[in-house]
Amino acid sequence: MKLAASQDMKQIDRLAVEKYGFSIASLMAAAGLAAAEALAEWGPLTGKTIGVVCGKGNNGGDGLAAARILKKKRIKTLVLLAAGLKDLGPEARNQYRKAKAAKVPVKVLAEKEGVDQARPALGKCDLILDALLGTGLSRPVEGRTRDLIEMLNQLGKPILALDIPSGLSADSGRPLGAAVRAHGTVTFGLPKIGFYMPAASAFTGKVRTAAIGFPEELLKADFLKNELTDSTLVQKVLPLYDDNIHKSIRGRVLVVAGSPGFTGAAALSALGAQRIGAGLVTVACAESLNPILAVKLTECMTALVPEEPGGFLSPRAAGKILELAAKSDAVVIGPGIGRRAETGELLQELLPQLTVPLVLDADALTLLAGQLELFRALRAPVILTPHSGEAARLLHTTAAEVEQNRLEVAKKIAAEYNGILVLKGRHTIIADPRGRARVNPTGNRGLATGGTGDVLSGMLGGLLAQGLAPFDAAAAGVYLHGLAGEQASQALGPDGLLAGDLLPLLPRCLRQVREK
Repeated sequence: MKLAASQDMKQIDRLAVEKYGFSIASLMAAAGLAAAEALAEWGPLTGKTIGVVCGKGNNGGDGLAAARILKKKRIKTLVLLAAGLKDLGPEARNQYRKAKAAKVPVKVLAEKEGVDQARPALGKCDLILDALLGTGLSRPVEGRTRDLIEMLNQLGKPILALDIPSGLSADSGRPLGAAVRAHGTVTFGLPKIGFYMPAASAFTGKVRTAAIGFPEELLKADFLKNELTDSTLVQKVLPLYDDNIHKSIRGRVLVVAGSPGFTGAAALSALGAQRIGAGLVTVACAESLNPILAVKLTECMTALVPEEPGGFLSPRAAGKILELAAKSDAVVIGPGIGRRAETGELLQELLPQLTVPLVLDADALTLLAGQLELFRALRAPVILTPHSGEAARLLHTTAAEVEQNRLEVAKKIAAEYNGILVLKGRHTIIADPRGRARVNPTGNRGLATGGTGDVLSGMLGGLLAQGLAPFDAAAAGVYLHGLAGEQASQALGPDGLLAGDLLPLLPRCLRQVREK
């Protein structure tokens, strides 16, 4: 399913009118009907009073249309119009006239009235429809509008937001100054990309997407660059095998990982590649770590490469790693390799010479942060998998800033580093250098534990080795990783989950998606 940014919805509205002959009035009527149907799902409305808080723009017009439909259904309705009649936009004014003709009670909040004048009437309502501000909001709310939003939050009434909670950014999912804390949101045409950002769930409640007549081809248009990954998308890109397959066809993965104290990262990454279906996995590790990894990895191979004193990978390992990579279909670099300067020198020598698809994770991202010319000169496609702290180092900013602007940050890193970017976290974002993005819906708090990122890096390498394009491998791997997290949480509980608990569930997740 496509996800819409605020500018996308403006374009959809414009094309619906100009190219497909829709009227704004007909779209508002459909939105009003969808709102009435969504309210009915909350329980019987007979005997209840619905308060509809409307602004001056098209979102207010949607609210007025909903009030008119509710009145026709003999539901007691009160409209609070938070703007003077002279301030209404043309479409909202048209809906106001229709509402008045249908004898909908409308209280206009006069220009000099404070919001406390509306509190008694709204306090008597059983449910509130929020139609104050729509998706076009681009600056912080202030003044009386902010006061009204804060009053709605204080009333303690169930609130259904129309299209988007008033004050919430459709792009970042953050409140712009203040935002309505809705118990549910009925959004029109397409879900908004901001709904899948970390802060949004505290304001949207449960989101329902309602069709209001937009043509299907318009909702799948090429200008819509953001998408929600689902099982159908994953199923389409997974390889299909028959019983005549052998291990080499499933792909060979080289994992360059591990350092003293971090052999577990190398093992989890290698096992992630195996459990997602790769046929052969080799771990290139420092010579002194081989006895540990050989015990941890019964089904994988290990390859000993030169090390620096203390068990860290040496620049002298480049030749051996390149030799191993030439026999591989994908290379994963970074889990637990440490941040020694010598290891950084090794990566700077390796990367320009590699020609098979790469996954760069963990310490590799820190060691290579800021080296944009190196990434722009790569001969191989690359997937980068930072969490917010690593992403901050890539852009020389802070983790807090990354979390405030996840979609923008993901697209910026993908463009600057010329690769597929997997920004891990709640609703992981996958972005490519052309501005395309997918948001992942699977996963839960059980994944917030050490090692789950190492499992993911191995999974991505395993999917690359099986022939998936990097963007598809990233989206499919993240989806399956989250699905395994959900299933592990269902079986064991989300708290205290271990990264290794995901591994035996990955074949089941693959089967589930393929069969669906």
